[in-house]
Formats: sequence, structure tokens, C-alpha cells
Amino acid sequence: MQAIKDFVFNPERKIIKEFVCDGCGELVQQTEMIIPIGPLKGKKTIADYGCKCEDIQLVKETMEQAKKNKIKRLHRIFDHNSLINKSLKTATFRTYKPPTSDLGEAKIKLMEYAKEFKKDESSNLLLVGDYGVGKSHLAVAITKELMQKGVTCLFLSVPKLLTKIRQTYSGNTGFNEADILNLIESVDLFVLDDLGTEYTNLRKDDDNWTHTKLFEVLDSRSGKPTIYTTNLTGEQLKEKVNSRNLSRMMDGTEVIEMEGPDYRMRGFRK
Repeated sequence: MQAIKDFVFNPERKIIKEFVCDGCGELVQQTEMIIPIGPLKGKKTIADYGCKCEDIQLVKETMEQAKKNKIKRLHRIFDHNSLINKSLKTATFRTYKPPTSDLGEAKIKLMEYAKEFKKDESSNLLLVGDYGVGKSHLAVAITKELMQKGVTCLFLSVPKLLTKIRQTYSGNTGFNEADILNLIESVDLFVLDDLGTEYTNLRKDDDNWTHTKLFEVLDSRSGKPTIYTTNLTGEQLKEKVNSRNLSRMMDGTEVIEMEGPDYRMRGFRK
């Protein structure tokens, strides 16, 4: 049956040609018609019928907006300031006072990294050093610097990441494991703090679960800038996270060694 709108507005139509649209793949009829009403009544016009490009674009935009809204909701759940320790709330480049020249050079390198950061080009970083040298402090400082420029960042310690994932298994969190991985994948810069810290018991099943979750996180960040911090040596890290995860983590990663005294103990030593 002919649509009423076609009868009312297109009483005189002549198909000029038919072709398959390159965009949507639908058969399109290029039609000449006489405008039946309005100020242009009686004038000829040409219109294409059958093309679905606008509909497809509208659906695409709607889906993209829905995804953005979901990411915004997850950002509120994973509020940046709620995920870092109280001692790091005031961490900035300005508040980091390197006690040695080596740590001063590390600070300069990381300031340069933040200054030149490009979400599609910047390398990964692995900050290696003993407890208290300022690895987490400087990693947080980078995220704060970048967020002021509109760069999306997420800072998570390994224990908090695994805790967040385990919480989803209760079904009462308002988000699920896939949401966490989607958020980690979506941010421009992800910081994974305390890699290799004591986050499992001695049960083999727990280690296997942790290794699997870490691989999923590392895999989701493939090709996207990520900063890792650890106080372990290469061999210790390999044993802790397993060789497959370490190999994936070191792909495109620059190592910055931070050697020096415990920054947190500077007042005590005096």
C-alpha cells in the first residue's frame, strides 16, 4: 500500500536512476517530483529515496552518547580522589622535593613526560625503586597535571583494583567487572600502582585468578599509555606477575629507575 505521505506530498514522481549507496549498501532511487504545496508549489525537485545513511549515523551517535554517559557514571563511581591514599591527596610536582640528584633527574623526566603527553603517541613508563622514593607521588602528580588539560586519567593500586573486581561478584555494586575493564580501557592514561605487591594468599587458585585479571587489564591497555610502579626487581616481578604478563607489560615501556632514601622517613632521620 502506498504511504499516505507519499500520496499527499509526492503525487508526481519520476525515477531518474537507481544505484546502490556506497555508505549504507541500500538501493537508492533518485526521484524527480513536483512540489505540491507551499511557496515552491509547482517547482521540480530531486530527492533520493531508500538511503539509510542518516538513520545509521543517528544510531551510531546515539550508541556513542550512551557509551560516553556510561563512562561518565563509572568515573563518578571511581572518583579519582577516592582511589588514592590520603598521603597522596596533595601530591604534585611542586610538593615533591627530591632528596638526591638521581631522584631530581627522575622528577624532571616525568615532568617532561606530562608536558609532552600525547594519548596516541606517549610511551608506557615503569617506575622502579624501593619503598618511599616517591614513585606513587610522581605518578599521581602526572595525572593531576594532565587532568588540568582535559586528559582522562585513572589511578589504581593493584590491591584496590582486585578488590573492586571482587566486589562486583556480589551483584550489589551497580557496576560489573566488564564496566571496570571498559573504564580502564577508555581513559587516556592509566596508572597501575604497586605492581607485584602482596595481593594474594598462598593458594594457587588465587594466583591464577590474579594473573588472569592482570592480563585482561594489560591487554585492554594495549597501545595506550600506561604507567606502572613497583618496588621489585625484574626477576621478582617476573615471578610475581608471571612471564606472560611481564612481557605484555614491557611492550613499548620505558624504565625509569628511582634510587634514593625513603622520602617518607626524611623527617624521622633528622
